[in-house]
Formats: sequence, C-alpha cells, structure tokens
Amino acid sequence: MANGLAVLMMGYLLLCRRKNRESLHAEDKIYDGIALVNILGALSETVAFLIDGKSFTGSRQINYAVNSLCFIGTVSMSLLWCLYVELRIYRNYKRIFSKIAFLIFPWLVEVIMILCNLFRPGIVFRISGANVYQRAGGSLACYISVIMYFGYSIYLVYHSRKQGINLSYFPVMYFVGVGFAGVILQLFFYGITASWLLAAVTLIFVQMQLYAENLYTDELSGLYNRRYLNAVLAKRKTAGWKSLHGIMMDVNDFKHINDSLGHSIGDKAVSTMGSILFRSIPDTGMAIRYAGDEFIVLLAGVDTECVLATMDEINDNISQFNSSGAEPFSLSVSMGYAEFRPEDDTETFLRNMDEKMYEKKRKYHSLNQAERLKKDQQKI
Repeated sequence: MANGLAVLMMGYLLLCRRKNRESLHAEDKIYDGIALVNILGALSETVAFLIDGKSFTGSRQINYAVNSLCFIGTVSMSLLWCLYVELRIYRNYKRIFSKIAFLIFPWLVEVIMILCNLFRPGIVFRISGANVYQRAGGSLACYISVIMYFGYSIYLVYHSRKQGINLSYFPVMYFVGVGFAGVILQLFFYGITASWLLAAVTLIFVQMQLYAENLYTDELSGLYNRRYLNAVLAKRKTAGWKSLHGIMMDVNDFKHINDSLGHSIGDKAVSTMGSILFRSIPDTGMAIRYAGDEFIVLLAGVDTECVLATMDEINDNISQFNSSGAEPFSLSVSMGYAEFRPEDDTETFLRNMDEKMYEKKRKYHSLNQAERLKKDQQKI
C-alpha cells in the first residue's frame, strides 16, 4: 500500500511538472530523475516483499535483483538530490564538473559492493535457501552514504546563504529531514518499508516550495532574474565578497531574429544563451537574465584577468554553437564589464556596465554598416 501510494504520487508529480513548465532545463531533468528512481525503487521493493519466502523457479535470482535495485536506487536518489541542489542554487555547470568526482565516489562504492554481492552473497545482503532476504553488515555503507549526501546538501544551502548567493529559502530540510527519518526507521526497525513513500511526500513538499521560489527565476533561460539580481546586490556588504565584477551583455540583432524567424525562435535564442552561460561562467559566477535579450554575469572574488577570460569563453562557446548549425539562427553579443567599487551603489554599478556594453554595441553596428556599404559598392 505504501509503495503503491508512492508510485501514484510520483506519477502525478511528473504529470503536473510537465504541464506547468515552458521549457526543460538540466535541473528539471535531474528532479524528474529523482522521481523516476523513486518509482523504480518502490516497485522493486514491492516485488521483493511479494516474493520473499516464496519458492518458484528463479525466485532467488529475482529477489537478488530487486533488492539490489532498491539499494542502488536509494543511494542514486541521494546523489541526484545533491546534484539538483548544486545546480538549483549555483546554476553553474563548471561547479558541478569540478565536484563530480567527490560527489560520485560514495555512489560508486555502493554500486561496486552491490555488484560484488551478486557474485559473493553476504557482503550487503543474502537470500537464504528458503528465499528469505537477510541484511548483512555491508548494508550499513548504504545508510552512511545517504546520510553523507544529506549532510552535504545542507552544507551547500547554508554555505551559499553566507556567500549571498542563495537568498531565498531552498527547502533542503523538507527532503533531508523526512528522508533521514526514513533511513533511521529502516536501519533500526528491520522490515518497515516507509522510505519510498516518505521520499515521495518530501518531493511533493519541495515542489510546492519551488513554485514559490520561481519568483526569482527566469523560466525561459533557466537563469536567475532581475528581481534576484537586485536582492543579491542589496546584500553585497554582508556577503563577504573581496571583490565583485559584473559583465553585461546584449544579443546583437536580436530584433532581426524575432522579426525574420518568429518569436518562438527568439525564445529559443534566449534559452540557448542561458545554456551557453551555464557552461561559460566559472564556479564563482552567477548568470542572470536582466531583460529581454540582456544578460548579466556576476563574478565574486576574482580579478580582471578572470573577468576577461570569462568573456572570451562566452564568445568561444557562442562560436561553437554557431558552427554547429543546430538552430536556424546565429548568435553574437556585445559585452561590457565593471567592478562594484566600495563607493558605488547598485545603480552606478549597473550604469557603468551598461555604458561599457553600449560602447561595444556601437562598434558592432559601425562595423556592420561598413561591411554592408562595402558589399553594396562591390555589387555596383
């Protein structure tokens, strides 16, 4: 009953999420992955309980398989949760890639133990000759891994709040608190199955809170929005940043993309820029959709060299996108950067970036106009 309810809840959650979003970003895929793993785990555990103690051809092999899936599913959900928290808060692929080896290590150890258990039963669990499941000492490693992942996700949230990055309340304790209760129940009360249902309930709670937090995110690009930018800059004095630089950019000829290809393609251009910025900024960076086709990247605690390198990488990734021919449009941006000096206020900081950006914008249009005149002369 409990696992069946978990499957129904997760199915309903996935259906609602697909109906209530305009586009699919990496964090959405991870969240959906957590829900799908929960469904698989609940179904596997249900099969395990139904066949436990039953004797028929292949029963022990099935019992080993479904219990192995339960263990792998539990630690996989915890790993995906940490990846989701990382991406939800920092919105930065480079940060994920720099920590992936650290994050995946407990999961890898658990998977190796489970696979070894299939060939040498008794490491994590064993199935008796009467087809009865028996937990072994190695199962404790799974619980330890899950608790480690829970602890790391809590650290991420509160560390990011101290940095001034996570201004809104990310509902980490909804998932961790109830999930931890499920782990303790199954660890100390052998035979109780509540973890999949509790995980389903917490994912519903998290989703409800995320609807409120969407106030700070731009659905189209997947980046933070201007409201979030204003909140971050208002708290800069208490964020502990040694320095703060900003890069403002504007998509060149964006109106032409809308007018010639349609607004749906214009929306795709905005979404593409969001993906490019996710890949381009360093792990201390934060990308924001400032207005229609304008974006801002904030870089905390870096020097001018890092700012220029980030601008180069943005341009390089845009060039790679253009070369791929994946979309019917090409992109280029005009960029300007400024430092948020101690004597500046938010308005001054934004104005300085804006002025630098429009210097580049004017040069871009001047060059384009000169090229058009040259082509016209060649035709004559």
